[in-house]
Amino acid sequence: MNDPNIIIGVSDELPSLLRTKRFGRELRWLSSVGSTNAEAISWAAEEAPEGALVGTDHQSAGRGRHGRAWSDSPGHNLLFSLVLHPTLSPDYFGLIPLAAGLAVAEAIELHTPFLPTLKWPNDVLIAGRKVCGILLEGQLSPKNGSRSTMVLGIGLNVNQTEFPSDVSSRATSLALETGQFLPRLPLLADALLAIEKRYDSLLMDRGADILKSFEERMAGLGDNASISFPHSGNSALGTILGVAENGALRLMTDDGEQLFHAGEITFAGKTSFAD
Repeated sequence: MNDPNIIIGVSDELPSLLRTKRFGRELRWLSSVGSTNAEAISWAAEEAPEGALVGTDHQSAGRGRHGRAWSDSPGHNLLFSLVLHPTLSPDYFGLIPLAAGLAVAEAIELHTPFLPTLKWPNDVLIAGRKVCGILLEGQLSPKNGSRSTMVLGIGLNVNQTEFPSDVSSRATSLALETGQFLPRLPLLADALLAIEKRYDSLLMDRGADILKSFEERMAGLGDNASISFPHSGNSALGTILGVAENGALRLMTDDGEQLFHAGEITFAGKTSFAD
């Protein structure tokens, strides 16, 4: 495999590839940073416009859900965060990671022969292994009439070929699956366009199309599963029914259908983490 190595001059090269209206048009690309989400949150506090993008070739303190660390091979993946000002009610913010996961899966299909599946609420899988994680953070309840401000962080394993031992059995990359390294900037441009389209669709119809499309790709749909909650130690058992209109997981339990907004799902005897 020929490695395209670290991107040079992203701020100069990416704009010529973009076909978006807003996403990525305002851009800060850093060779290394602690967390793109943290940088994007700081930029949002300075009135960054919707779609402003913070990207990097390496995160030294990347994180996933529940405070887990996110490790990367410098210069090989796509690590970026977008500033969002959604006009949705905060009750429906859980649909944003679902929309982003769909968009990333669609972008991957343009560059590989694979049809990714989606692990609720925020993982993109190829052959059952995680290739992308999504983390939404921000101001859930705007006060005094101020607009909502969220940051959507995305980590897509593109050309990384080795992973830490504790995640190597459940992580993969596009390079590992295809057997070749992929240029990252065209993939990033396609991902941004797909995310913008899915996000705008979400704002217009409050997720009707997102829910249908997500369930068509949903890993474990109809399977028996358990959902656990790392901070409390509690768990629930049932059958995955799909996704509710606000993005929550629908699980049929012995006590009837229940909705869950976060957690770790285990099905088919194998644990899959929503990082």
